Amino acid sequence: MEKRNFLITTRPAEKNRQTLNAACFDIKNVPLTRIDRNVDINALRNQLENYSPDFVVLTSRIGSEIFLDAGVHGSFTIMCIGKKTAEPFLHSGYKVLVAREQNSSGLIELVSFHARKESRIALCRSRQHDTILDEYLASKGHNFRCFDLYAIEELHPPFLRNYLASQECRGIILTSSMEAVSLAHLLGEYMLSTEFRKNKVFCIGKPSYETARKQGFECEILKNESDVDAIIDEISKRHCNSGEWI
Repeated sequence: MEKRNFLITTRPAEKNRQTLNAACFDIKNVPLTRIDRNVDINALRNQLENYSPDFVVLTSRIGSEIFLDAGVHGSFTIMCIGKKTAEPFLHSGYKVLVAREQNSSGLIELVSFHARKESRIALCRSRQHDTILDEYLASKGHNFRCFDLYAIEELHPPFLRNYLASQECRGIILTSSMEAVSLAHLLGEYMLSTEFRKNKVFCIGKPSYETARKQGFECEILKNESDVDAIIDEISKRHCNSGEWI
């Protein structure tokens, strides 16, 4: 039986739910990070209700689920970076504003359009979030506060090198800045080898791209969206139709 080519994704196992294989290659997920949901739900609810936000901003489905589990009461508008982040709220009957572009720039555009300077904005994300939105809000004098919903820990899977060395491996998709850092720590000097450099490195968005470049990876962005399935679909469209790897 002929072996199929494959790409590696590095998303946490908790997020790897519905990714499908493409028509002409498979996906192997090798988590480089783990999500720690060890948050005090009652304390989180009290902190948010005491802040009494006008807007609540979320950037991941995991964060949306934790926020809903906390049962926060108040009169606020939910803003999400993408459709998958919004799904738990939509299923629970909430009205949600979703960024037109599913990335940090799109989220900034969404917040700047709806929020006034006096609006209270709750940023509900992981403890290791990027700071692009924070820096923008601070520069415009907005009233905002960060709430850590979960933490992310590095993993070091020893078998990843074997996958990368395989003739069938065509590349790796990094889905966060922390994954780029974790991969650099794991590979060390191996990332300079010809064996590794035969693989393409794709990044999910600009923050991940910039971090990957700083770590020494030759990374490229195919779609500037925070949606790994959209990236896989784009690779599939380009490769499975042409037979050439992009």
